[in-house]
Amino acid sequence: MFEVNKWLEKKVFGMGVFFEYAVCPMLVNQAKTKAYWKDRTGHARQNINGGVEGSSSEIELYLAHGTEYGEWLERGTGIYGPTKKPIVPVNKSVLSWVDTSGKRHFAKSVKGMKPMPILEDTFTDNKELIIKVIEKYWEG
Repeated sequence: MFEVNKWLEKKVFGMGVFFEYAVCPMLVNQAKTKAYWKDRTGHARQNINGGVEGSSSEIELYLAHGTEYGEWLERGTGIYGPTKKPIVPVNKSVLSWVDTSGKRHFAKSVKGMKPMPILEDTFTDNKELIIKVIEKYWEG
């Protein structure tokens, strides 16, 4: 005999597990693959992660950067970031940095870096797929 309450209980409980082991790894892999910034060390790409939080009544699927500077990649810096202001030196009279070719640069200010929001883009690009996967899960 089919018992609706038991079936629903199993489905609700299993949904978190399903997201953690089926949906989340797919999204993390896609975010790592489609991240469009230029890798220097590869750490930002390697440390993109995701998971599931919540209880059986409310599940939250997330993607996150595992590096301190991941937020800068996602939101931008300077005039392109949340402050909308150029980056200026705090303790010295000029900024100084070495580029990827080893050349040292000096500047009184820099515009910053445009955002490269791969985490949000990954969710947006997969919204329809996630909905279909949820529908298929509940059909089975």
